[in-house]
Amino acid sequence: MPTGTTQPGPSKTWTFESDSTPSRATSITNPEYLREQTRWIRDVLDQEVAREGPDSIHAEDILKLDELIRQLRDADLDVRDIKYSRIHLAMLEICGRATRWPRVVIERCDGVAEVWERKFGKLQDLGTFLYEEGGRLHGVCKPEDTSKDKLMIRWMKAKEIKAFAAHSWGDLGFKPGDWWINPLFAHRDGIIDRSENQGGIVADAHGAYAVLMTGDEEVSSSTPNQFIYRAKHSHGSGRYRLTAATRESRKPVRILRSHTLRSFWTPKAGVRYDGLHKVTAWSIRQDRKTKEHIYDITFTRLSTEPSMEKVVLCRPWIEEVEDYKQYKHLRQLARSVLHNAPELEQSEDVPTVSTAIDGIIDVAGTDLVGDVSPKTGPMELDGAVDDDKEIRTSLRTLTDSPGASMADLLEIIAQHEVSAPGTPPVAPLLMRRQPLAL
Repeated sequence: MPTGTTQPGPSKTWTFESDSTPSRATSITNPEYLREQTRWIRDVLDQEVAREGPDSIHAEDILKLDELIRQLRDADLDVRDIKYSRIHLAMLEICGRATRWPRVVIERCDGVAEVWERKFGKLQDLGTFLYEEGGRLHGVCKPEDTSKDKLMIRWMKAKEIKAFAAHSWGDLGFKPGDWWINPLFAHRDGIIDRSENQGGIVADAHGAYAVLMTGDEEVSSSTPNQFIYRAKHSHGSGRYRLTAATRESRKPVRILRSHTLRSFWTPKAGVRYDGLHKVTAWSIRQDRKTKEHIYDITFTRLSTEPSMEKVVLCRPWIEEVEDYKQYKHLRQLARSVLHNAPELEQSEDVPTVSTAIDGIIDVAGTDLVGDVSPKTGPMELDGAVDDDKEIRTSLRTLTDSPGASMADLLEIIAQHEVSAPGTPPVAPLLMRRQPLAL
């Protein structure tokens, strides 16, 4: 399941038996039901009214909405359920667009807003959950997590990151339309094997498994079900795996689109999984200016996948776009605080670690184990690690190898079963590096 999928409401946990009655599943006090109604109002009805006017809403939808608003007015809702479901934002949007909605609906919503504001204060100030319980990133990260490397190490210690899962064919349990704030969280959930925003092809010696498209990598198409993917030299050997004349190259791959992709089908924000596709054609040409060989690979979506128009292109939902904006805003505030704190300034002699687009780890500034810096002195490792010559040797070998990757680092940690409360071998180094943007 993707990071931040809908979680149980924060004020209570709802469990339904397999033969649950509709009355229980559609209870006005069920935060999950409220959240579904919020999406219906904001992502379906409001979009329809915006396009075609207030007279476009069907009579049955008006009756259903009127009954919902009546129940909201009379129900004794917990403020946490209101924030979790964001139903207050749906009410505010109806009230604030008096010329868009039918008058009777606006009057009903005004009544609900008045009742709630007497109990909870201004609805605009209620906010929503992001890092708190019930929020998309609860238990995943914190606002102060501005260093990607530190966050990756913490996930590894807790065994939350699924680094090798992406090197498998199929949908891996993900559904078309699944969405993430950025590639880092998609990488954590195991649908791709990289966390960089530049995207690329997920592949190894056995084949290609997924493609995250960004920039100008998609050639304009008249349908989202078939398109041309432009693979350049920077995509490495993955393009050869996609075009190889082997059985594995004919297997479907997962296609993800980033909001940075220049395409008519790109999501408004974040990263979206669009389903399984097969390579149906390709051509190779040479760029006249750069002399680089470019692979134009045609992907065709499997006919068994859910509809792009009805299921996928509607994502991200409005609430997901709000989470994306809030995440970016809070992260920027945290980075500003770190940047302006003089006690957090670090020497240039402090070792740094960076991960390139292809996953190669670059270690600079000092040796990984036992090096002496004029300002920092000998690097002290965790006691258990410092006494383990095998781990020290493995880490030194990893550092000296120009082709060391994140997979190699993960393998060392897994082999020696380094986990909390102990510190992983590379943590002392990573904790001293300059913060990087997620």
